[in-house]
Amino acid sequence: MSSDVNVGALPPASTAPAVKLDKFKLGVLSFGHLVGDMYYATLIPLWPLLIDRMSLSLTDVGFFTSLTSFMLMPVQPFIGWLVDRFPRAWFMVLGLIGAALGMSFIGLAPTYTLLMVCVVFGRFSNAIFHPHAAMMVRATSGGRHGTAMSIFAFAGNIGIAVGPLLSVGVVTLFGLESTYLMIPFGLIAAAAIYYFIGVDVPKESPASAAKDENGSRLASAAQTFVGPLLLLAVLMTFRAAIWGGFRTFLPIFLVDSRAVTLLIGGLGLSALSLFGALGGLLGGHLSDRYSGSWVIAISLLISALTIFAFVRTDGVLSLLMLIVAGMSLFASQPVATVLAQELAPDRMAMASGVMMGMVWGIGALFVTPIGMLGDVFGLNASMYALAALAALTGLGSFLLPEFRQRYGSRLREIFPPPST
Repeated sequence: MSSDVNVGALPPASTAPAVKLDKFKLGVLSFGHLVGDMYYATLIPLWPLLIDRMSLSLTDVGFFTSLTSFMLMPVQPFIGWLVDRFPRAWFMVLGLIGAALGMSFIGLAPTYTLLMVCVVFGRFSNAIFHPHAAMMVRATSGGRHGTAMSIFAFAGNIGIAVGPLLSVGVVTLFGLESTYLMIPFGLIAAAAIYYFIGVDVPKESPASAAKDENGSRLASAAQTFVGPLLLLAVLMTFRAAIWGGFRTFLPIFLVDSRAVTLLIGGLGLSALSLFGALGGLLGGHLSDRYSGSWVIAISLLISALTIFAFVRTDGVLSLLMLIVAGMSLFASQPVATVLAQELAPDRMAMASGVMMGMVWGIGALFVTPIGMLGDVFGLNASMYALAALAALTGLGSFLLPEFRQRYGSRLREIFPPPST
C-alpha cells in the first residue's frame, strides 16, 4: 500500500459493481422498517392532546423525549454486538411485535409514568430490529451499499411520515383511547420477516465484500476505528439532536404559532418525514457516485439555512423551506451508516447500532434544553437554536478524514515542510 493512504482516511466511493440488488428481500426488510418506524412516530402528533389531558409543559415534553431516548441509547449497539457473534437472531421479528404492542397502547395510558412505560417498551422493541436488519440490507445490496441502505432508510422515513397520519386518523375517528387499533400492522410485518427473511444472521456477498477491500484495509488499524468513527458518531449525534428537536416541536409550533388544527400539524410532521425519506434516498445515491463526506457536510449546511428560513417565512415559501429542511436533514443518515460499516467490517452490526441507535439516544438529550428554551423565550428561539446547531455541525463535518487528507495534501504541496 502506498504511503499516500492515511490510516485514518475514509475509503472513497467506488463505482457500483454490476451485481443487482436482491430486490425482493430488500423490499421485505424495507417494509418491516416502514412498519417499525411508523409506530415510533405515532406519539408526536398526539402531544397537544396529551398535554391537555396530563397538564404538561413544553419542558415536560422535552424531558420525556430525552429520557425515553437516552434510556434506549445502548440497546442497538448491544444488540449489534450479539448479532455479530451468533448465527441466528430473532430480534427483527420480536422487535416488530413489541413495537406494535407498546406504541398502540399510548392512548390508554392515564398518567405520564404509564405513558413512558408504553413508549419505552415500544421503542425498545423497535430499536432491537435495526442492527440485524441493517446487516441483512448490506448482504443483499450486491455491493451497492449506499443505494440499498438509502432504500431501507427511505422506507423507515415513509413509516415516520405515515405514523402521524395513522395515529391522528385513528384518534380523530375513534378517540384517543382507540390507539390499540394500530396493532395488526406490526403482526403482519413480523410474519413477513419470519417467512421470507428468517432469523439467520446474513453473510456478505462476494461482490459486496470485494467492494470493501480498501475500507477493510483501513479499518484493520485501531486508529481507523477510534478516530474517524468517533468523529462521525459525534457529528451524527448533533444531527440527531436537530432532527429530534425539529420533529418534536414542529406540530406544537404549527398549532400554537401558525394557528393550524391538530390534523394540519400532523400533516406538517408527515411532510417533514416524507421529504426526509426522499432526501435519504438522494443522499445514498449521491454517496455511491461521489463522496459521502461531501453529502454529510453540504446537507447539514443546507438544513441550517432552511430551518431558519422556515421560521422567518409563511405560506407556500415556508412550506417549501420545510420540505427542503426535511430532505437535507436526513440525507446524511444512510451515508453515515454505510461509512461506519466500512470502518468496522468485522463489527458491522454493532457499528450500525451506533449510527442507528446510540447517536439518536445521545442526541435526544438536547431536546430537553430546546424545550426549556421554548418555555422561556418561545418556540421561535428553539428553532433558531436548531438552525445554529446545524450550521456548526455542517462546518464540523469538514474535519472528516477525507477532507483532511485531500486538502492537507494540497497544503503540503503549497507549503512543503522544511527538509531535515
